[in-house]
Amino acid sequence: MNKNKTLLQKFIEFSAEKRLASEKKQALLTVSGGIDSVIMCNLFHQAKFPFAIAHCNFQLRGNESDGDEDLVKKIAKKYEVKVFVKKFETEKYAKEKNISIQLAARELRYNWFEELRSENEFQFVATAHHLNDNIETIFFNLTKGTGIRGLRGIPVKQGNIIRPMLFASREEIETYQKENKLEYREDSSNTNDKYTRNKIRHHIIPLLKEINPSLEHTFA
Repeated sequence: MNKNKTLLQKFIEFSAEKRLASEKKQALLTVSGGIDSVIMCNLFHQAKFPFAIAHCNFQLRGNESDGDEDLVKKIAKKYEVKVFVKKFETEKYAKEKNISIQLAARELRYNWFEELRSENEFQFVATAHHLNDNIETIFFNLTKGTGIRGLRGIPVKQGNIIRPMLFASREEIETYQKENKLEYREDSSNTNDKYTRNKIRHHIIPLLKEINPSLEHTFA
């Protein structure tokens, strides 16, 4: 993609090329309140692609979780779109299933998203995974031991789920947020290096970028 194009132009072209979002398809956007999903919402709005919003409150970070929910409702009101919000007893579910909190949250949200999609006849569910998420996923899979499938990273399409932001780097997203002064929430757990993905994001990727400053676009 041409680096001189705006993020909105790249978003529209990527969606058309991969047959993702369009003016004729109703999308359900999964919005956490973080910078990635906030930008995705804005791009859908600017592109005039019809959408509704779904937000999960996992009740894991107390007032922070409630603050995320409040912001997402504010965004839905701003764009005049429908918003679905659900509170989950994530820790209880994880204990009952004897699985990690991360896996519990994943199961809960994707099961709910599919229910919403089916009941409301949305063409697809859109998540805000971007290019850096893809790179981190590949290294995560590599360190855990993977075959060729794991090295392919995050798919653009997976059943009824699409990832229309996979073309964009974290740097591009942050620049767009500053230029458009869009409000978002920072998840405090993103700074905690006890999670493998955060170790890769905070330590491995910066080292690789010293070797290749254009790492994201080379990977893409």
